[in-house]
Amino acid sequence: MVSLVHKEKDSQHMLDPSGHKDVKADLEKCKEKINANMQRDLDYDKMTKEERESLVGPERLLSLHRALKEVGNPRKTLIAIHSTIGQLVDQLDDMLGELLSGDEEVNEGGAGLKGKEGQEGALSGIKLYKGETLLELTERWKLLQNKLYDEETETFDLSRVPDVHDNVRFDMLHNPHLGLTETLQKLYDLAKSMADCVVPQEYGITVQEKRDIGAKMCHTLLEKINYDLTIARTDNQVDMRYLINMDYSADLPINSMGRRVRSRLYFTSESHLHSMLNVLRFESTKENSVPSPLSERGRKILANASELCYLTQVVIRLFEDTQKPSEDPKRFRVEILFSPGATATPRHMAELYREKDAARFDTEKLQKISIEGLTCTQVEEFFEQAIRDGKTSEDADESSKGTDVSDAEKETKKKKKAKKNKLIKAAASKPAVIDKVNEKADIGSNKVESKVEDAASDIVEEASALLSKEVISDSASTELVEDHDCKEHVPEEAEVNMQDGATNDGVHVWQNAALAGVLIGASCYLVMAMTKRR
Repeated sequence: MVSLVHKEKDSQHMLDPSGHKDVKADLEKCKEKINANMQRDLDYDKMTKEERESLVGPERLLSLHRALKEVGNPRKTLIAIHSTIGQLVDQLDDMLGELLSGDEEVNEGGAGLKGKEGQEGALSGIKLYKGETLLELTERWKLLQNKLYDEETETFDLSRVPDVHDNVRFDMLHNPHLGLTETLQKLYDLAKSMADCVVPQEYGITVQEKRDIGAKMCHTLLEKINYDLTIARTDNQVDMRYLINMDYSADLPINSMGRRVRSRLYFTSESHLHSMLNVLRFESTKENSVPSPLSERGRKILANASELCYLTQVVIRLFEDTQKPSEDPKRFRVEILFSPGATATPRHMAELYREKDAARFDTEKLQKISIEGLTCTQVEEFFEQAIRDGKTSEDADESSKGTDVSDAEKETKKKKKAKKNKLIKAAASKPAVIDKVNEKADIGSNKVESKVEDAASDIVEEASALLSKEVISDSASTELVEDHDCKEHVPEEAEVNMQDGATNDGVHVWQNAALAGVLIGASCYLVMAMTKRR
């Protein structure tokens, strides 16, 4: 894997959880709506359809409505979560008290400490996961308890619900030996259903909000995926950056080591996965919008996915039918697959023998969610529209800055080219310069090959020196010009005396051509010398 990984300098930007100011503002609006809606004291059975949709969105968002049904009454569930955290904190405080009072006994074999009731538990914290102490674990839960509920305003902070869910799942998985399984399971059931209502809504409540936020947040990621799809279906000459690292050739049982790697692995955050799936599910509402590449079955699979767990996967496969002509869009076919990852509940892992249960490593099977016969062209067109829809005001500003820089560079190059033309035009009127340059060129051509670079350099320097000497005598007004690392003084306005009539015009043309030929020859000598040296 090491030999195949390529990290680009802009890759980190694709993991930015917020992206731009416009996205941050949209996310804040969603959080405000969630805080207002999900604290209402309403029973699910007594809610009207409009009230349910105001809480979790349209009915086609199946997992959200199922989670709301499990919650029952949002405010009562939040109160129960806060109360259960309080019970957990009290139990942890009791353990700390026993530890400090010295009432605990050491288990035989030194496997931890034993409390008054004989429960085996690592009260000292030595056996807690990743070296966390019991005191740190207790303070972690106390902080969550205080952040979740504000007693003065009697309001809950719904943004803390995902934190509660993550923490209780963590302790059930990694600290099951504390003897707190019953309390943790109760808290997990409450927090899981509430988190299933809250988390998906953080990236949009209505379908339109989900689409808009997803397109903005995943703008850079979608551009990268779309670019990689284009590269994958073109020949090897388009992009040669992705080659196998030959330093590991001895360790890789690959026959064609020189081929280009077309596989891509994107490791991103849960927020980007939610956003990208929303983009795939909901097409744009604008005129002439490209339809979603997902099938009805695929949309139902996503609608029923209540949580995106660890190892959630979105796989895009590209197939080529070499029997079809290159201009046929059906030559390249795409399949999109999805798995919500390791969705197993931590309940069955909360016992001390959990290491014997291999099921905890399982992930949900990948399922195809794309339509039949989906072509690569259709996918690219869909992504391109999403990329256009996701452009924000900051993207427009950056684009304009890039245009300004490009125009400035063009103007600079134009000025340099004008100065160079003046230099050549002035030289064309000086026969002495042409003669000396030709003489140097003859000498340079008779040099041995090892001296080619020095001879060519002498030609250029001599030409510049002679040209400067001749031209300076014509005018006292000079300016510094940088051309091929050679700094010389030349007049700001070099004028050619054209009083000799048509005869002088012809001479000037041939002189101009001769100087140009000599300079080109000198450049060739330099290139040849440098190539041989390398």
